[in-house]
Amino acid sequence: MNPALAARIGELTDLGWGVRSQTESTAALETRSRFHWGVLLILLIFFLGFGAILYVGYWLLTSRQQVFLKADGNEVSIHGDVWFVESQMASLEAARRTIEEVRRRGFWATMWPSLVALALSLAVWLGIIWLFVAIVR
Repeated sequence: MNPALAARIGELTDLGWGVRSQTESTAALETRSRFHWGVLLILLIFFLGFGAILYVGYWLLTSRQQVFLKADGNEVSIHGDVWFVESQMASLEAARRTIEEVRRRGFWATMWPSLVALALSLAVWLGIIWLFVAIVR
């Protein structure tokens, strides 16, 4: 197998992609896009379960992502759902930058805005749930 192709397949399998088929110079990989739990919760609350069932069905039908890799010498071209691979690589790079900032500046100095946002999000969700329970009673 082409070493550049093997290296690219290794990168993608580390990101959660699975190999569907593979030859000496090509490979087909697939994965599923992430499940949005917030959307499910909103649909569950506001549409009393029916919207959540529709969302799960929609996700099962449309969440499959596929890429096709082809080796031309030492270059590997990628076709298919390239946007998804690029978003995974961008997320990975952002995580690396955050880890480097934590090492350089410390956890609390780096993460306090995220922790405040998390606390506010939890407070808003608890408020929505409390309001929903108060309306239902």
